[in-house]
Amino acid sequence: MKKFRDYAQNQLMLLPPSLEEFVPEDHEARIVSDVVEAIDLSRLMEEYAGGGAPAYHPAMMLKVLIYAYSQGIYSSRAIARELKTNTAFMYLSGRGRPDFRTLCLFRAERSKVLPELFVEVVRLCAALGMVGLGHVAFDGTKLKANAAARRTRDREQLEQEMARIKEQVKEMIEASARIDALEDKTQGDNDGSQIREELRDKETRLNKLAEAQRELEREKLEKVNLTDPESRFMRHVHRVIQPSYNGQVGVDEKEQVIVAAYVTQEASDNGELVRLIEQVERNLGGSAKENSADAGYFSYGNLEYVAQRGLKVYMPDCVWDTGAGAKVGKYGKSRFRYDGERDIYLCPEGKELKRWQERKREGKPPLVLYRGQACSSCEQLGRCASGKSRIVSRDGREPFLELMRGRLRSEEGKAIYKKRGYLVEPVFGQMKWNRRKTSLAVRGLAKVNGEFSLMCLAHNMKKIAKKVRESNVSVFAWKGDARGPTLGNSRQPAVLVERETAVALTAMAR
Repeated sequence: MKKFRDYAQNQLMLLPPSLEEFVPEDHEARIVSDVVEAIDLSRLMEEYAGGGAPAYHPAMMLKVLIYAYSQGIYSSRAIARELKTNTAFMYLSGRGRPDFRTLCLFRAERSKVLPELFVEVVRLCAALGMVGLGHVAFDGTKLKANAAARRTRDREQLEQEMARIKEQVKEMIEASARIDALEDKTQGDNDGSQIREELRDKETRLNKLAEAQRELEREKLEKVNLTDPESRFMRHVHRVIQPSYNGQVGVDEKEQVIVAAYVTQEASDNGELVRLIEQVERNLGGSAKENSADAGYFSYGNLEYVAQRGLKVYMPDCVWDTGAGAKVGKYGKSRFRYDGERDIYLCPEGKELKRWQERKREGKPPLVLYRGQACSSCEQLGRCASGKSRIVSRDGREPFLELMRGRLRSEEGKAIYKKRGYLVEPVFGQMKWNRRKTSLAVRGLAKVNGEFSLMCLAHNMKKIAKKVRESNVSVFAWKGDARGPTLGNSRQPAVLVERETAVALTAMAR
């Protein structure tokens, strides 16, 4: 009886093995391939003008990048290594081996199409029954730009550096002219090429400084980063401030699918709620029954927008906590009760604050000020006001705020708003910590937006893979004509079919 099985590492095979044998039926790489075949790639194909050497097929490149991002592999060099050693990557590429430069260029140059492909996958998720639009939660996260903080300059530093480099360029040109004149006389070997190379480096540096200066002037910034002038300084966790972008997402409750995603240069979230709501509507053809967003999205303008449209949104203001009332002390403004019939405020001690001043504001309702009438005799004056009397302001849109607070104060409102924490926060946890993506690989707002779309697309792909594995089905999209079914790039909705049926249909299509 043999003690060990036969082991022959260099054994030749009679028939060449197929990559299909090395990838299990329910492997995520197969699901990525099926999904890419099911979505419309026409916009991606249009990016290729043709001519010159044939390019790698964009469907293959997209499959490789999506799968790499879903596995937490982001470096183009690391992906290129996987294409040589990892059978799942070999399966997706058909054993093609684009080098790291090709992978990097594809990610950067096709960045404007990636947000559209993200939308295609969102709609595919909806077609597969993975999106319910019952509740969509919104949130933002800071992503470190591909730039070092030490490469940041303010206006004065930019001007000084530009002046210094211009002087160096002038000296180099003069030196080059002297060398040329000397060569004309002596016919020496030195052709001045070294100086010309240094001159090109200085001119490139000067162009980067000029670009940074234009960004500084256009956006009225105090400082700008030379490596990525379109990035902005933002505060991260642990109060670290560094060049960054702000990634925004909307997550559907049913399967935790990201249904809206984009990147902004704004550090604050309060200008993004309208854009997120409208992107969900564009992507899916309708709005959610309920939406939730944290206090970072609060603004009177946002409250007015959702009220006018009749949207059911749960969004606390900056001083409100749904569980404990006001975060401020006993004499915070939220403790003062407004009496609409008498147009007065009542303080926590029961004393009146009457209408005092009205301040006009351009593009906004007037701000009305109410001043206490009996503050001078109140024992709590020192705790309540810093002056002789307490003054409280009232925005013309404050009824919307009171309506929102009432909604959040109810038991139903507390339960609905609580969903936000376990819907959208885990998405960032999976993206940034589980898959280790806390910084960006590209530069510039358009390219960063493309990469963020790829990150969100990879997240949704893992959700599709989970659905497929749990159901023992495959993603399939085809349309029939006189010649039979055709796979891929079909505008017909994709469906989930039994895996054996999908295999048979795929064989027919081929």
